[in-house]
Amino acid sequence: MSDQRMIGHYRIVELLGSGAMGKVYAAADTFIDGREVAIKSLRAELTQDPEFVGRFKAEAQSLARLNHPNITMLHSLLPEGNELFMVMELVRGRPLDDVLRERGGPLGLKECLAIVSQAADGVAYAHQMGVIHRDIKPSNLMIGNDGRVKIMDFGIARVQGSVRMTRAGTAIGTPLYMAPEQRRGSEGDERSDLYSLAVVLYEIVSGAPPFAGLDEVELLQAQISRDPPPLVPRVGGVTPELEAAIMKALAKRPEQRYPSIRAFSDAIGATSLRVDATAIVQSPAHLLDRATQTASASPAASLPSVALAVAKSRSTSLVRRFKSLHPALQGVSVALVAFAAVAPLLFGGDDAGAKKRDDRVERDRRATELESDRRQTVKTYDYGQVGEIKQVRNEIDRPALMTDAPAAKPKCNEGFSIADCQPSTVPGQKTAAVEKASLGSAGTVADLRRALKEKEFDRAFAIGEPLAESGEREAQFIVGMIALKGQGRSQHLPTAFKWIKKSAEKEFPDAQAMLGNMYQNGDAEGGENLEEAVRWFMKAAEQNNARGQFWLGKAYEKGVPNILKKDVKKAGDLYRLAKAQDFPGAAEALDALRKSGKY
Repeated sequence: MSDQRMIGHYRIVELLGSGAMGKVYAAADTFIDGREVAIKSLRAELTQDPEFVGRFKAEAQSLARLNHPNITMLHSLLPEGNELFMVMELVRGRPLDDVLRERGGPLGLKECLAIVSQAADGVAYAHQMGVIHRDIKPSNLMIGNDGRVKIMDFGIARVQGSVRMTRAGTAIGTPLYMAPEQRRGSEGDERSDLYSLAVVLYEIVSGAPPFAGLDEVELLQAQISRDPPPLVPRVGGVTPELEAAIMKALAKRPEQRYPSIRAFSDAIGATSLRVDATAIVQSPAHLLDRATQTASASPAASLPSVALAVAKSRSTSLVRRFKSLHPALQGVSVALVAFAAVAPLLFGGDDAGAKKRDDRVERDRRATELESDRRQTVKTYDYGQVGEIKQVRNEIDRPALMTDAPAAKPKCNEGFSIADCQPSTVPGQKTAAVEKASLGSAGTVADLRRALKEKEFDRAFAIGEPLAESGEREAQFIVGMIALKGQGRSQHLPTAFKWIKKSAEKEFPDAQAMLGNMYQNGDAEGGENLEEAVRWFMKAAEQNNARGQFWLGKAYEKGVPNILKKDVKKAGDLYRLAKAQDFPGAAEALDALRKSGKY
């Protein structure tokens, strides 16, 4: 590109983002009255690589076939000198993964279905035109400021009947959202896109993806061999019928899923929202308002209704598992059940003996249920006794000890900015045509966020304290952070500890990680407690929190005597996860491990 900031007849306005493949600019069309466009470039050095050039052109060819309100439109493919550019529709809004990250929890059920109804429309149209996307995920779904969902990035899409771009057996896509057959190297078909969209729906409804793992091997194992955690009754408003539809779309084998995206959309009730979908979504700012989750949830159900829903959900799950078995195994299962039913009649037995057996079975069942409830309610870790605290303190450094600077109180800017109280962004997220959305004015939590964004900390504290008292976990965390950093007031560690701990106990991952830092640095009630620090880092890391992953990695790298065994492999895996979320220091820590030859 020349220094005069022109690409063809397009005047560059701003750089929207850059990545490994190239850059994306906002530009004005000087031929058509300053029309706004997005221009996607391929890095100059990659233009010499036939494979990258082929992919870039293939994306343009895929988009050229498509003209749909829910798919970003291609205007032209523009060569200039040795460079290659794609001129596209400019979409003002935010990618769905950005919204999820900033919200810090699930979206309202109605909003989820409205998003999926639009995405399903676009994907179904692409399938009708013979294009398989192969990389449906939140970062490729742009939420426009008008509430319209746009599918982006057809970089690895495949036109049915075309020559394949990858070697047979090579997996291509984003592992977390790839269908099992794609993980095995298959090119995939419409049902693979269906699976990916179902993963997205599960994630935005529940707040977490259906499968997780510390590395790709663990993730693959989960995708192939485990069922997703049930949504009923864990997620309010999700009916057994909706859960069953999502689980069917997440079936391990393509033939067990719905035959098409449209059939899936019909089954979950999304198709009926098509006309009103943009009005329901409204804007990214609307989705950031936590009030949407409460407003769109069903009224609290009675205990018998919940019990019936759970029973229906579990029985449907059993039927689904049975159908997924090989026909021969289905026959064996039926035979075993039949034998268990008639065995008492065939072999008899006195009534007293039968009653004793029944009583024993019932006691065992109740004991198992109680133990299961205990484990779910209080998750404990066996670290042994805490000893040599002062010596261990030098093994797990404070955040400030990442540099040669003197030790300081924990900072909030390592993966977290108190200015807007949101986690840091993940590299590679779609920044093309993204305009920072207003946080809106509806709802007191939105007011709290806005006060923080404007750095009016006294006002934020005044808004946040009543919300924290009411049990709002995000407000508890924010109030705690204001007290911890002494913003707009003197630092007050007891107040900070009180609210951050309450938020952590409500499973707010940022609070869990920060509570770990407070225990690590001696800023918690009772002073330094490395056992508690490691426990809270583990809880945060389990929720894919970058801070928790990083500091748990530090603990594993050094080892904590009598608490945590040294495990460099786990440390490296955790650094990789934190690096993927651009957490400061993670890349350097991972590089140091690799250079040492230990990982």
